[in-house]
Amino acid sequence: MNPFAERKLQPQKELLNRNNLIITIDGSTTAGKRVLGEHLADRYDLNVLNTGTSIRAMALLAIENNLVKTNDTNVTTIPVDFGDRIVELYDKMPEKLTITKPREGERTARVMVGARDMRGELLTYQKQKAIENLSAVIAASPVIRWKLYQLWRSAAKELGGVVVIGRKTGIDLFPNAPVKLYFFASPEASAAYRVTHDPTATMHQTTEELYIRERDGQDQINGLLDRPAGAIVIDTSPYISRGDGKGLAELEAQIVKRIDSRFEIR
Repeated sequence: MNPFAERKLQPQKELLNRNNLIITIDGSTTAGKRVLGEHLADRYDLNVLNTGTSIRAMALLAIENNLVKTNDTNVTTIPVDFGDRIVELYDKMPEKLTITKPREGERTARVMVGARDMRGELLTYQKQKAIENLSAVIAASPVIRWKLYQLWRSAAKELGGVVVIGRKTGIDLFPNAPVKLYFFASPEASAAYRVTHDPTATMHQTTEELYIRERDGQDQINGLLDRPAGAIVIDTSPYISRGDGKGLAELEAQIVKRIDSRFEIR
């Protein structure tokens, strides 16, 4: 071996401080964003900011304050000025929507209205389809999103290093995040995963698949499924559809390998 032969240099990794690191996770409905986000937070000692919880909380508050009409399961009427009404509600609430640090031993930030833990209330709320469908309307409203962006950016600073999950998190919310992920899955795989693992799923797999197709189709029209520039893009379908429980673990290992090849987080 020629001792003077040119050695192949390893690419220099970018050093990231976990105390102010932001990892964004965008993607389609039920593609594994929440579960993988929580696993990555454990891996890199970060907190989780799930923007979807804030949106769902706003949907619940809109129903409670009669901004929309509902039946036993779903929304029946949404007024044309719904966006303005919910922003007014947000501004005038006596107990503000806040995001606080996770409980000890947990990773996910708590979304609160006064003493109400909204994540817990949302999991047990009876009108899950009303929440789902109204959340889609809220997420698609620029005026509501920009109002919530202020809350989320402030929360990220308070939480320190954070994994941010939701629509357009790597595009509008944190466009300069150093690590961006985008997960998508087929409606068939998402529906199969949803009815098995999602406690809010209340329908048969075929019906859930139809809902996911409609939701993703509308989100695509509204630009909510746009992919952030520079994101690591992964089709999670083969992993979330597996029934052996090992698919997400394998996917997590692949994601960590790709992140660690480019960054040193400490």
